[in-house]
Amino acid sequence: MEPRDPSLRRRRLLDRLGLAVLAGLAGAALLPLLHILYTVAVNGAAAIARSGLVEFLTAPPRPLDPENPGGIGPALLGSLWLIALSAAIGVPLAVFAGVFIAEFRRAGLSRLVLLLSLLLVEFPTILVGLYVYTVYVLPRQRATGGVGEGYSLLAGALALALVMMPYVAVQVSEALRGVPRELREAAFSLGASRLKTVYRVLLGVARRGILVGVLIGLAKAAGETAPLLFTIGGGFEAYPRSPLQHGGAVPLLIYEYIQQAQPGYHQLAWGASLVLLALVSGIMLASRLLVRRVRL
Repeated sequence: MEPRDPSLRRRRLLDRLGLAVLAGLAGAALLPLLHILYTVAVNGAAAIARSGLVEFLTAPPRPLDPENPGGIGPALLGSLWLIALSAAIGVPLAVFAGVFIAEFRRAGLSRLVLLLSLLLVEFPTILVGLYVYTVYVLPRQRATGGVGEGYSLLAGALALALVMMPYVAVQVSEALRGVPRELREAAFSLGASRLKTVYRVLLGVARRGILVGVLIGLAKAAGETAPLLFTIGGGFEAYPRSPLQHGGAVPLLIYEYIQQAQPGYHQLAWGASLVLLALVSGIMLASRLLVRRVRL
């Protein structure tokens, strides 16, 4: 039933108009993202279909073969190496840093660690790659006397660990700060030391937030390209057998192949883009599922 008061009708009309404008702006903001997802899905699926899913994920690339361009097997294996190694290096250190920030928040060093973590979240990741190249790759090259000897998956993992650590550290500190003070006091009243309280009580209570931070850090590391330009050395045809060997990664393959002139390279780049999108989306989806399954 429409109100008889003209001013009330006008206000309702303006409210509906405002909601319609907001909905339109929200839809306009989503259009670029939806178009990106659509473009990657269509082009990537067509590229994968030429080789078949299994072969595309396991075979080496053959970009000059118009009938069967092969796959991204070596690059995908390199990415899995990088994710595992960077997690093994970065996650424990980031958890320790997050605990220090949360439990010693009034200490000057704790504030400095938090400030540096927040700064590194916005830090250009290409500078992280340049730093690892300077302190790790170059010294190995000088020690071995070979120009390409210093590049390795381990160097790339070190760079990615530096990229993911601030995300995990900040998330861990925020999760621990959300733990009720009563739990700390109860643990102390039972005679638990501060160390036991943190690692036996607080980390268990805050594990949902910690898991989210770890998986967000892994997703960030999985999609990074810039830190790998100076560290892993590239090479997408041979499977890496050791983290001390140079290798490729899916983001780096996309970056290099899309710049080539032959269409076979472009097909592989589109297929790799869809695989990378699925990998990162899978990690983020896993974070949501883990959060729902974990109960306090």
